[in-house]
Amino acid sequence: MKVDLNLFRVFEAIYCEGNISKAAAALNLSQPAVSHALAKLRDHYDDRLFIRQGNEMRPTALTKNVIEEVREALQKLEISFVQSRAFEPASSKKQCTISLHSSLEAYYLPPLIKQLSVEAPQLSLATNRTKRTELELKLASGDLDLAIDILLPVSDNIIHTQLESDQLVVIARTGHSLLDRNLSIEDYLELSHILVSSRSTGPGIEDFELGRLGLQRKIALRCQHLLSACRVVVDSDLILTLPRNAARLYQKVFDIQIFELPVNLPNIDVHLYWHRNVDKDPANKWLRNKMILSTKEGA
Repeated sequence: MKVDLNLFRVFEAIYCEGNISKAAAALNLSQPAVSHALAKLRDHYDDRLFIRQGNEMRPTALTKNVIEEVREALQKLEISFVQSRAFEPASSKKQCTISLHSSLEAYYLPPLIKQLSVEAPQLSLATNRTKRTELELKLASGDLDLAIDILLPVSDNIIHTQLESDQLVVIARTGHSLLDRNLSIEDYLELSHILVSSRSTGPGIEDFELGRLGLQRKIALRCQHLLSACRVVVDSDLILTLPRNAARLYQKVFDIQIFELPVNLPNIDVHLYWHRNVDKDPANKWLRNKMILSTKEGA
């Protein structure tokens, strides 16, 4: 039995959007056309595929079993089409999306944009913060081209390479009344700290490592952005633990001093992630190579 491959684009869109109307809008099709395609797929699989619950279309067990194979097939077809044409960065109007934490943007974006503005002036770039539990799904679906994060447990479908290994340091305002040139472990535990986290509760990475050593610091402020934290550091006696590269970057803007961390904690390894399906995609390969090169030049 021959099956129109376009039906599987509808199948994947319904799975992603969870709604017939939203899937139709995403595909630029009418709602009846999407419903008709779904009916054909139901006949082919002899399964309902999606069950309506309120305004949502929930996938059946069969759909959950075959969705990854469908996605891989669609990705391979798309890559095959893309590879049939040479990628020309100078004229490309491609829209790319990279997932990275807001605290990393100030370090990674400027050198990357500097390169793109010269070599791919019409290419547009967007960043967002994707939940780590959704990272593989977003890379597989093409919602994300690349992701930058710490070393994460991922499946064989995700390829990654280390961008850099960064050490944690401590910053305090210049002329801090309780600090001289050195920061002792006693000082570190006695002073009050700022914790930068997108989560509303829970310890930071450094707190996990301190806990393993039987140590605990005092968190006086929890905020979402490093920029805000640095401004607080300048006007208070609070201190902040952060990667060295970020500390050096903010030292150019704020009147702060950098101290070595008085306890031996593991380095922060930052990795670049992409899906196996786009490993040979010329556009994705070009972008990630620029990301790697810009990181080296910005170091």
